[in-house]
Order: sequence, then C-alpha cells, then structure tokens
Amino acid sequence: MLTRQIGRKIGENLGVNVTDMAALEHLLINGPMTPGQLAGHLKVTTAAATQIVDRLERAGHVARERRTNDRRKVCVVPVAASLDRAFTQLAPMMNGLDGVIADLSPAERQVIERFLDQVVEVYGTVAGLPTASPPPPHC
Repeated sequence: MLTRQIGRKIGENLGVNVTDMAALEHLLINGPMTPGQLAGHLKVTTAAATQIVDRLERAGHVARERRTNDRRKVCVVPVAASLDRAFTQLAPMMNGLDGVIADLSPAERQVIERFLDQVVEVYGTVAGLPTASPPPPHC
C-alpha cells in the first residue's frame, strides 16, 4: 500500500494519473519503446496506449522519436527533465533506504536479500510472469 501511495504522490507532483505513471515506470525500466510495445506492457489496447502517450507528451514527460534506420517506426522516449523531477522526489526515500542498508551487517543483508528474492518469485508466479525475464525489446 505504501508503494502505491508513493507512486500516487509522485504522479500527482508530475501531474499524471496512475495509468500514465505506470507507463512512465515501464519506459524507465525498459527504455524507449513503441506505443504498441508499451500497450503490451500495460495490458491495454494500442489505442489506449496512444492516448496515454498523447497525455504524457502534452505534459512534457515523453517525446515521440522516429528511428533513423526506419523512419516509419516511432518510439516513445522519456524526457530527461521529467526523469530528473521524478528522481528528485525519490531521492529522500532512496537516501533513507541507503542508510538503512548501510546499518545492516553482511549476514543480515544476505538473509534479507534471500527473503526478498523469494518474495519476488512468489509475486511473479501469482502474477503469471515468466521465471526468467527475456531481455527488453529495443525500440
């Protein structure tokens, strides 16, 4: 719940809704992608993904870029200034977590890492995600 609340807060500060924030997260994690690829990640139609990209572009968070090797292919790319704004908001949390981690002994870190790996595996299984993630498609 806290993770969703943080995402909502950052989304509000960036002026985007939860769905648009999810799209930005996918672009951050996977890099530039076509609207169709983004639709696949978000599990929405390509028409819905186009509307999401339109909103994000109007808000200044993404840009559409044509690839030099195939001018027909349009990729959605996060705008650097928007990323900077998001990371500025995340910095206090990340710095705080760095402090928590620094205070752990190597043995404590090992136990926590093993636990979190197992939690991620359970979540992935329940969500129906493949166990080994394929490399992200390049745009």
